[in-house]
Amino acid sequence: MTDDRPAEVNERVTEEWKSETTPGERVRTVIKRTYDPQSVAAIAERALTSETTARKHLGILAEDGYVEAVSLRDKRGTWYKRAPRSVVLERAQQILNSVDVDTLAERISELSETVREYEERAGAESPRAAAIDDSGLSAEEVIEWQTARRNLKLARAALALADATEAIDDDTGSGERGEPAGITG
Repeated sequence: MTDDRPAEVNERVTEEWKSETTPGERVRTVIKRTYDPQSVAAIAERALTSETTARKHLGILAEDGYVEAVSLRDKRGTWYKRAPRSVVLERAQQILNSVDVDTLAERISELSETVREYEERAGAESPRAAAIDDSGLSAEEVIEWQTARRNLKLARAALALADATEAIDDDTGSGERGEPAGITG
């Protein structure tokens, strides 16, 4: 006698997800984990919806900047992946949820100093340039430098998000409306 419970459990969870969410929510959940381009058919299958419905919601998400529509040379049709900007925004928000702004500013200073030290040691402006120029850094040091640069960029994005959020909160709190100065025509 075989135990079919895992299949039954999986089926039950799938049915619950389908009954408790809208197709749009399921498409967004699927695309949230889609960093490599996927076909509409693959996304629709994972989201438990039709291709037509998936395409509609992917179009909305693309308009909102959450996904990117891409054309692949060796594939037919439009493929979709998570937009890098939305990933940066999500990571910036995660940082803000885990650390206060003063601590974040201190961390930015520390990361900036680390990056400067690597630049001076390597005599190069980036880890890639240091690797190409054979700067004498070990592979581990190049990876540490890359990580520090990435973390610095994300920390700066988080701080910019905090500043922008504060500015908008200040504007809406004072009753100001309309486009921010200097952004539009």
